[in-house]
Amino acid sequence: MQQKSNEDFLIEIHTEELPPKALRYLAENFLEEIKTRLDKLELRYRDAEFFATPRRLAVLIKKLAAKQADTAIERKGPAILAAFDKEGNPTPACIGFAKSCGVTPKELIQIKTAQGSWMGYQQIVLGKTVQELLPLQVEQALAALPIPKRMRWGAGSVEFVRPVQSVMMLYGNNIIDAEILGCRTNRLTRGHRFHSKGWVSIANPLRYVKTLERKYVIADFVKRKEMIRKAATESISLLNKNLQLVIDENVLDEVTGLVEWPIAIVGRFDETFLKIPSEALIAAMQDHQRYFPVTDQNKKLMPYFVTISNIQSRDVNNVIAGNERVLRARLADAAFFFEMDKKRKLIDRVEDLKNIIFQAKLGTLYQKSERVAHLAKYIAQKIQIDEEKAKRAGLLAKTDLTTQMVGEFPELQGVMGYYYARHDGEGAAVAEALKEQYLPRFSGDSLPETSLGCVLALADRIDTLVGIFGINQIPTGDKDPFALRRAALGILRILIEKKLNLGLLKLISSAAEQYEKLENQNVIKQVINFIFERLKPWYQDQGISADVLASVAALDISNPYDFHLRIQAVQKFKNLPEAESLSIANKRVSNILAKSETGTSEQTINEKLFEHTAEHVLLKKLSEKQQVVSAFSANGNYTEVLAELAGLRDPVDDFFEHVMVMSEDKQRRENRLLLLKKLRNLFLNVADIALLQ
Repeated sequence: MQQKSNEDFLIEIHTEELPPKALRYLAENFLEEIKTRLDKLELRYRDAEFFATPRRLAVLIKKLAAKQADTAIERKGPAILAAFDKEGNPTPACIGFAKSCGVTPKELIQIKTAQGSWMGYQQIVLGKTVQELLPLQVEQALAALPIPKRMRWGAGSVEFVRPVQSVMMLYGNNIIDAEILGCRTNRLTRGHRFHSKGWVSIANPLRYVKTLERKYVIADFVKRKEMIRKAATESISLLNKNLQLVIDENVLDEVTGLVEWPIAIVGRFDETFLKIPSEALIAAMQDHQRYFPVTDQNKKLMPYFVTISNIQSRDVNNVIAGNERVLRARLADAAFFFEMDKKRKLIDRVEDLKNIIFQAKLGTLYQKSERVAHLAKYIAQKIQIDEEKAKRAGLLAKTDLTTQMVGEFPELQGVMGYYYARHDGEGAAVAEALKEQYLPRFSGDSLPETSLGCVLALADRIDTLVGIFGINQIPTGDKDPFALRRAALGILRILIEKKLNLGLLKLISSAAEQYEKLENQNVIKQVINFIFERLKPWYQDQGISADVLASVAALDISNPYDFHLRIQAVQKFKNLPEAESLSIANKRVSNILAKSETGTSEQTINEKLFEHTAEHVLLKKLSEKQQVVSAFSANGNYTEVLAELAGLRDPVDDFFEHVMVMSEDKQRRENRLLLLKKLRNLFLNVADIALLQ
């Protein structure tokens, strides 16, 4: 059969059930790996998409070129003058070059360049076909997938995320013959595990989706996800239009990775369970059963849930009853844990923390709680809130880890501390702080809303950073078992977004003092550097250029909020028309001062040594700006500082145009250097704008 020039390409890996949480991530990476390799081979195509179900990973490439383009390879040999003797016969150099190309001298060509004429050889290299290229590219793409732990099955040595049952690889109507992951390629796949029997033959790539759909498989992950969202929402709306579904996108992705033919089913649980904290009920439904909880219009949890079945059952009531029975047992456990936990106050659980190791070299959670309580009290005193409440919150922060509820639902740590604290009669501020201590949990997560919550969140993270750095377990590469990078970013976000004017040097020093002995003597400096390193990607996401960041970083500031105010000021200054000229002037001043002796700081500028009006004008302007700049700087109004200093452009330009700084007269030279130093120091109140590009 004659092959068309451009056909569709399909690769499907049919496996046993793939991990649902990682399914979409694996499929997206498979697509990107294939596309990267096609681009590298210069195999053109129109479009590309991935498919993923619990038992398959697939990639479809539309209108893929049948082969690479032919390429001409040109080799340059000896110069014409050296290629032939006086009689016109080829020289040994010419003969040798022709031989190396596998031809005779007569088959060589002349190549003319601007440098002269040369003998050469041009060879046309035929492009390889997709049949030749794709098997290896697919193998490499599969090997590059981010699979933490690969499985081996049968007697072979092949490894993949799950055992592979078949591999389909089609180009147009034809099979690309190869052996992939221990399977000979074919055009066969399977439909739904229960609604479809036997193997299914795929005639060509474009029929893949519709053929599978007839076999009760929605191959498109994104389409299946939206089908689930729609079906689940409609099912609860039919029950009561005032009800709303709680859909966590991560749970939705996981459910999408569990089913091939989604059917939404509504279930109910006993209203008496609503006495349990709603977070516990939601955790039981979402995290343990992959159900979608239901609320009313006021976000109050209601006694319903939606589950997604993978089969079209003949007896849906039996399926509902089974799901309700499973959830009832789970909620009954939660209710029991809740009642049992309330019998002991959190303060009585502090002693239990002595039996839980935080880190082998850093002691128990009891010792960590004492350190956090001390640091929280210190931070509270700095921001002028109740120190004793901060200490109390620090002491109780980890006590809910000893409860049965958190033992069963670890994701509820902090949340259950809040409920138990309220039950114990602890103040509302302390209880809220216990709930907020883990915020933000991830990038983009919300921050603690209360001041005490911010204090506890800071104290906990700073103590962890100091402790882990103190025993030299600094994160390397992708290894970060204590999530220190996330902790560092959390510290920065709280300090900056909550406008807390606190210096890291004092905070980290205070935390380090709570440890009897730390192996790492440079822990304070290293922790500060580590935290500030997180700012670079954070600011990049906000469109802050690297030179703006460098200009502020040059001042070695350890107060993140103050640092942030300077960044904002420099970013605005950079857009002013005066910025470029003043930046260049600062570069010039910086270079001059770096190469010169400017005397001691006690020296004053002597106007009697001035020779030009530009010197008088500049000194006058600098003196006028000094008072204004000092007032603005004291209040952190750095934007106003730079706006004022922008007015120096003309007097600075006039100075450099008319005044020779490096005069042969030593007194005048040093006097002018002092004038420039005064200018430079005014800008250094905010940043080193000499670093702006």
